[in-house]
Amino acid sequence: MEEKIYDKEFLCIKEFAEMVGMTVRALRHYDEKGIFHPAKRGDGIESQYRYFSPTQITMVKMIRVLAEIDVPLQTIKELNQNRTPEIMLKLFAKNKGIIADKIRFWQDAYSVMETFIDVLNEGLMATESELTVYEMPSKQIILGDKTDFSDTVGFVREFTRFCNSTREPFLNTSYPIGGYWDSMEAFLGEPSRPVRFFSLDPKGHEQKAAGLYLVGYTRGYYGTTNDLPERMAAFAKEKGLVFNGPVYNLYLFDEFSTSDPAQYLLQVSASVRESRRSLSRQPYS
Repeated sequence: MEEKIYDKEFLCIKEFAEMVGMTVRALRHYDEKGIFHPAKRGDGIESQYRYFSPTQITMVKMIRVLAEIDVPLQTIKELNQNRTPEIMLKLFAKNKGIIADKIRFWQDAYSVMETFIDVLNEGLMATESELTVYEMPSKQIILGDKTDFSDTVGFVREFTRFCNSTREPFLNTSYPIGGYWDSMEAFLGEPSRPVRFFSLDPKGHEQKAAGLYLVGYTRGYYGTTNDLPERMAAFAKEKGLVFNGPVYNLYLFDEFSTSDPAQYLLQVSASVRESRRSLSRQPYS
């Protein structure tokens, strides 16, 4: 009857590596550096063979965890030679905060990636030549202070001021950043100069409200709106729509996703409601 691995007193290096989810090369490296030794070695001509005890699993797993949180190998080596409960408690207390910071970082990175996945998918599904009206869900955002475009370099200055602003929650500039106008009238007047900037951060305290929006798209470098504002205004007038709230613009494709500035894809969404004379009409497209 074949002997099962977990019934053996000692395991060869390949068996032990499979059991602990490591490579043979890593175990040999730990042995050569004096960090983790096998329980016994072969005799005579087999002296180069390494054999491990199943009871060593806990120790090698902890070594792997310490290495992955960047505890120096020299420190781990010293622990292998001399460790006490007090020493281990001190080490864990020192690294607990580091691990918590790493967890927060990866959680934020995951959230940023999810946000960009949504934005990119939205861009890929966009029908650029058409204006549409549909219900958009609410989204948490971080809304900046009012801008002040009082000179020719105002945009760069105001954008930088938004990115460097001190606020709660902290502004993570990894999230997509867009422009905000209080009304369609303000957007038509200055379509390339937002009244405020906003970050599409799900931890934001402000909100892009759910509701009916007139949505359009255009391509071009930052600040390029082409004839989109005028087309949106004409479409609303033709369809009996009334602008009744903020306007948001957001680049669904930008330097993050394409190397060609001419292919940057801008989405503009303007809050609207149906006028009395249009309530009986079919959905817009």
